Formats: sequence, C-alpha cells, structure tokens
Amino acid sequence: MRRRGCDCAFETLKPRPDIGDGFAKTEIEELGGRGINPIWLPTMSEPPKIDPARHAVFLDFDGTLAEFVDDPDAVRLPDGTFEPLDRLREACDDAICIVSGRKIADLDRFLSPMRFAAAGVHGLERRIEPGASVERLITPEALDPLRDALAPVIEGNPRLKLEDKGLALVLHFRTAPDLQGLAQSAMDRAAEGRDDLVVMHGDMIAEVHPAGMDKGQALAAMMERAPFKGRVPVYVGDDTTDEFALKVVRDRGGLSVKVGEKESVAAYRLPHVAAVHRWIAASLAERNEA
Repeated sequence: MRRRGCDCAFETLKPRPDIGDGFAKTEIEELGGRGINPIWLPTMSEPPKIDPARHAVFLDFDGTLAEFVDDPDAVRLPDGTFEPLDRLREACDDAICIVSGRKIADLDRFLSPMRFAAAGVHGLERRIEPGASVERLITPEALDPLRDALAPVIEGNPRLKLEDKGLALVLHFRTAPDLQGLAQSAMDRAAEGRDDLVVMHGDMIAEVHPAGMDKGQALAAMMERAPFKGRVPVYVGDDTTDEFALKVVRDRGGLSVKVGEKESVAAYRLPHVAAVHRWIAASLAERNEA
C-alpha cells in the first residue's frame, strides 16, 4: 500500500490483529509504531563537519554517495571523490561504514580498489572491518520459492529486471514505469503468506527481504563493536529506509543527515550527492588546518 506523501512503503504480510486480516502494515505505521515520525523541516541546516577523531561515520550508497541511474549495475561515484573518501577512512581509523540495500560484494565492486566496513542488504550482511569476512544472518535458499514465482513474470515482461541479492530480491521498473503496478503486485503475490518476509515498494523498485532487520538495527549492532564502539555516530542517507538509522543516530546524540528534500527525522540536511562529497572534503580540509 502507498500513502500520499510517501516515496516508499513497507508491507509486512503478517495480519495485524488491531485492523484485521488482509491488511498490510504501511511504512508510515511501521515508522510511527517505533517512534519514528518523519517531518518536513525547511530550516534544517548543513551539518557540522565530521571529526574523524571521535565520529563513527555511516554512509548510504545510492542517492548519497552515487547518483541513481537506470541500470543499477552502471552506478559509479562522481569523478574525484574516491581519494577524499579513502582519506576519511584512514582519518577515522576504519570507523566508516557503507550501509546499503545492495550486497557487500557489489559495493566492493563499485568502490574498488577501496574497501570499507559495510552493512549490506539492509544489515543482513555485515563486515565490521575492511579486511574482515562477511557475516550473513540468513541463507539465500529462504527466497527460492519467490524466485520460482517471479520467473514467469520476468520471462513475460523482459523490460523488468530482477536483481537477486541472495538475501533479498529486487524487481526494477525504472526503465519501464508503465509496469509499476504489475511489478508491485507480482512481488506481493510471490511473498503472500510469508510472515518472515517484508515487501517494500520503493523508488522504481519492488523489493522483498527477511523481516526483523533494518539499517537502524544494523547500525546499532555495529556501534557495539570496534572500531565503532565508543564513538559518536554520524549517518547520511536519502531514502525512507534510512529513517530507521537516522532515528537511532539522533537519539544517540549523533549527526543525522538527510540527503535531498524528502521528509525526515534527521536534524541536518544536504541537498544532493555533490553536496555530500563537498562536505566530506571540507571536513578533511578543516582537520588539516587544525
């Protein structure tokens, strides 16, 4: 289900006793039920500079570090941004983490030759340090029935693109917006009856992944471990899925930064991807001058 003013809706397929069977929980109810009330604050200002000595930095990827593109495999960081990002990692003693709905293997490919701590597939994959192994909370086989159910839909509609993240499935219709209804209903039907899964209707996508995990929970878990433990968290993200992490960071007294003009619980705002990279570069410059 979608609600006016939302760009993204979470649907849990488990019936809610307070509203009866057959109703899905929307993203607004999910956020509100957990104390997250996105609001529009036009006066939100640019955030203070990053302090590498005391901050733990968590950065979303698509829409934050890299612009959205029609082909999700063709995404790339803007020219000239690799070196400052790697310098920030060094300055923070590796306390910088890329948080994304993408697989960590894909993040590594896009960021090569750099390597970071990462939380992939909304936290279902985690790597606590750049050289550490990837920890997975579930196995890909849990989604095999959905792969089978979606196969004929993809075969019959080749303009739809199925991205298999192993621990999540994403149906893209960015290049076929007229197939939005078909894509969303196909994902809903494929996941019907699976109380252990969450369906998300996002920005030109329909995604399904296991319930019980989000970017906020992933951030909180990583903050309990070195090199993040004992630092003040910073989170930068553009999408509704980032609101969980922004809320966690705000409640911990950290820097919560929304990218773009969407409603948010964040205390600060940057207008676009280029501004994020300028802010990172300015933070490094200020450190060098100190």
